[in-house]
Amino acid sequence: MRTVAFRRATIDDAQATFAVVREAAEDVLRRAGRPSGDALGLPLERVIRFRQSCVRHDPDRFWVAEAAGRIVGAAIAVLREHVWYLAALHVVPEFQSRGIGTELMRRSLGDADARTTMTVLTDAINPVSNALYLRFGMLPQESILTFGGPLDRPGGPRDDREAATWATSRPIALPRDRADLDRLDRGSVGFRRAIDHEFWCGVPGVEGHGMQTGGEVQGYVYVSNAGAVGPAAVSAPDGVAGALAAAARFARERGADSLHVRLAGSARHGIRWLVERGFRLDGIGLMLSSKPVGRLDRYITSGADALY
Repeated sequence: MRTVAFRRATIDDAQATFAVVREAAEDVLRRAGRPSGDALGLPLERVIRFRQSCVRHDPDRFWVAEAAGRIVGAAIAVLREHVWYLAALHVVPEFQSRGIGTELMRRSLGDADARTTMTVLTDAINPVSNALYLRFGMLPQESILTFGGPLDRPGGPRDDREAATWATSRPIALPRDRADLDRLDRGSVGFRRAIDHEFWCGVPGVEGHGMQTGGEVQGYVYVSNAGAVGPAAVSAPDGVAGALAAAARFARERGADSLHVRLAGSARHGIRWLVERGFRLDGIGLMLSSKPVGRLDRYITSGADALY
C-alpha cells in the first residue's frame, strides 16, 4: 500500500488539484449512471485563480494528499467571519475508502472551533461524501437547484419588465460599493466577504452590477461571458426574479446564448421565474450546515466556481 502524505497546498498545486476534482467528479457521475463528459465545465483560468486566491487568503484550509509524488486528494475551505465553507473535497477513485477524505477534511478545518458554523454545498447523488459531512456535524439546511437553458427561449418584453423593477444598475466598483455589498451579504448568506468580491471583480469575463431603486442599492449580481449567474444577493425574496431578469439582459449584452443558475429551494420567486421561462432543471443538491445560517431565499450562489 502506497504511503500517503499530507501538506498545505502551494500556488503550484492549482492545476493538479483541479485534475483531482475532475477525475473524482466524473467517477461519481459514472457510478450514478449519468454521462460524464466534462463533469465541471469550468474555465481553467478561473479555476486556477480561485485556488491561487485560497493559497493567499486561506493557506491553513487548503490541503493536498500525495502518494509517490502524485496529488491524489485535495480539500479547499475558506473562513469568512464565523462561517467555514468547504469549497471542495475530492480523492481520486483508486485512493478512496482509505480515510484520506476524512483526514483532509479535518486538516481543512484549520482553527475552526465550537463558535464556527460549518457549511458545504454538495450533490445529492454522492451518499459517501454526504455521510462524511454528517459525521462532522453538518446537517441538511437547504436544497440547491441548478437550472440551465438557452436565452432565446425566455427572451422578450416580459423579461424587460422584470428587469425594469430596478430603476438603474451600474458596474460594481470596489471600494465604493463595499458597504452596500457587506449589507447585502449579511442579509443573505449571513457574513461579510470582501475577499471574495475582490476575487469575482478580478476574474476576466465576469462583471458585477449593483441594482438600485430610489437611489439605494437593493441588490447585486455577477454574470460571466458564458451566462453563468451568481453570486447575487437582494434585499428581499421577491427581488430574486428581478435579479435573474437583469442577469439575462447582462448575459445577452456580453454575447452569451444560455443561462446557468444555482439557487436554494427557498428562493421560490427565482425558481418560478426560471420554470415559467422554460429553463430546465439540471440537478438537485444540498446545503449542509452545523448551525442554521443565512437567508438564502434572497440569494443566488456563485455560478462558475466553488465559492459560496
